Amino acid sequence: MKRLEFGETSKLADVLTAVSGETDKEIEIFVFPGSEILKPRANKEVIGSLAESLGKSVVFKGEEVAQGLKEAAGGKENLGFVEGRDVAERIERPAPETPTVEKKKRFSFPKIGFLKGPKWLYLVLGIVLVFIVGSTALFWLVPSAVVTLYAQAQSKEAELTLVASPTALSPDVDKGIIPLKTYEVDEEGLFEAKATGEKTVGTPAKGRVSIVNRDTNPEGKKFFAGTVLTPVSGLTIKFSLDQTATISASPSGCRDDQAPKCESTGADVTAQSIGTEGNLPVGTVFQVGSEKDLNKVNAVSVTNFSGGTSKKIKVVSADDQKKAKEELLKKLEEKANKDLKEKNPGIVIPEGGLESNVTDEVYSKKVDEEAEDFKLSVTVNFVAKTFSEEDLKDLLIKSIESSLPYGYQVDRGSSEVTTEILEKTGEDLKVLGKIKAALSPVVSTDEVRKNITGKNFAATDRYLKSLGALAGFEIKIKPSIFRLFGTMPHLASRIKIEVVKKE
Repeated sequence: MKRLEFGETSKLADVLTAVSGETDKEIEIFVFPGSEILKPRANKEVIGSLAESLGKSVVFKGEEVAQGLKEAAGGKENLGFVEGRDVAERIERPAPETPTVEKKKRFSFPKIGFLKGPKWLYLVLGIVLVFIVGSTALFWLVPSAVVTLYAQAQSKEAELTLVASPTALSPDVDKGIIPLKTYEVDEEGLFEAKATGEKTVGTPAKGRVSIVNRDTNPEGKKFFAGTVLTPVSGLTIKFSLDQTATISASPSGCRDDQAPKCESTGADVTAQSIGTEGNLPVGTVFQVGSEKDLNKVNAVSVTNFSGGTSKKIKVVSADDQKKAKEELLKKLEEKANKDLKEKNPGIVIPEGGLESNVTDEVYSKKVDEEAEDFKLSVTVNFVAKTFSEEDLKDLLIKSIESSLPYGYQVDRGSSEVTTEILEKTGEDLKVLGKIKAALSPVVSTDEVRKNITGKNFAATDRYLKSLGALAGFEIKIKPSIFRLFGTMPHLASRIKIEVVKKE
């Protein structure tokens, strides 16, 4: 049985609260002399009714209780108490009244039976406890760190001669054999280029001459169409007879200006080249054909020659077409290379491994045709000899693993491989593989994270300096205020490790 004691200053509410908060089922209520708690009969009934509703029994002890029982035995007001029996057993509990107005409950701290003292003390203790728990949670959960490990950048270059074979199913490191595959793709392209060729065009000069024959040979002279007439003045331009000219023999001692007259005939001539150079004035003397003695045979212009014109125009040259084709084939080769790699990821096309065959070629302008620009349209079939980039890396990396610096390993993702064809032997290719291997230090980020979690800065510094192949490190604490505590985060998940190559 649990005993609850109440003094002179205790009130009915204190008794009810204590009974409600008590865990024992049997309760002894002891009231010190001078207390007014149990003098009203209704107070006892309320206490007994509450205890019964909670499944508990109460026994009242003290001077006031005994006096109450005595008065009941002497015939005074019978309050339902019987000497020697539990008062709670005889109390008739009144039906609870339904409250007409519901009062708003005020916040109050739960009653803790084993705690005694002023309520403000409990409040202070609670605040201190919340502060301690909150601070610990913040210190444990909030801080994070980024640890950057700087590795000295190193690289290693090497070459390896390999045989790419279409019959190989897998790479052979010992024999240096790599599987070879062939792919095809058709590419079409249109190229527009400027014409850079120049050409002089125009019309030849025309005129009429008088051919004089002073030779007395009875056979006379006959000059066929096309006979060349050359100016005796030294001009380089030449003229041709438009039609055949026949001249009889002249009488002995003939003169041009008096009888007997020399024989002559008129003829039309055309310059053999274009240009204004052929526009000769009247009276120009010509040598006719192979007749070198001008005193016997010559020709003289009887009109001013005219019609000779010339100008330079822009035309498509053979070199223009050649350069346009080379440029377009280069672009289509790049496109074929890209398309093949997109359709077949992970392949390597060695230098010289992409062959082209032009299946269609059309120019919008012919050679020497006047134009400012022209277009070229071609269709090309490309055949590529390829092999796997991963297979190539495997072979090249294994060839250099034994010669790597201590504490370093090959970073496959940052390493570059290239190849070129050395020669063809049947269907096989002899290729030269090259690698520029990027080296990274052998660092386990999980191990580093494990060894610095929760450590102070001094211990963290010593540990990171003990790692090989590092050029330095940097630690960033977030929020920065947590640096004041001088420790790394206590949760490994809050620490990020980065390895950066330092050039």
